[in-house]
Amino acid sequence: MPSVMDAPELREYVETHDLTIGTIEWPQPRRARPGFWRTLISKIAHVLTPTPRERHAPSGGVPRPFETPADLLARQHPTLYLRALSGV
Repeated sequence: MPSVMDAPELREYVETHDLTIGTIEWPQPRRARPGFWRTLISKIAHVLTPTPRERHAPSGGVPRPFETPADLLARQHPTLYLRALSGV
């Protein structure tokens, strides 16, 4: 079987385009409507505001341990975890 590099008929289907730099016209910047930035900042502040549960969470600097799905299965269904671990 000939390789792709040995197929000269594929070369004639390749078309070149005139890709000159500097022909792109950039859109002109527009002024924002009144109140746009104030609304945007208030929405961002709302998203970043912690919920009441997060506000009262202990901030002792000790991170919570990460629980893997296997740890969760072992805690909730120990016999199923042992069967899966042993391959039964």
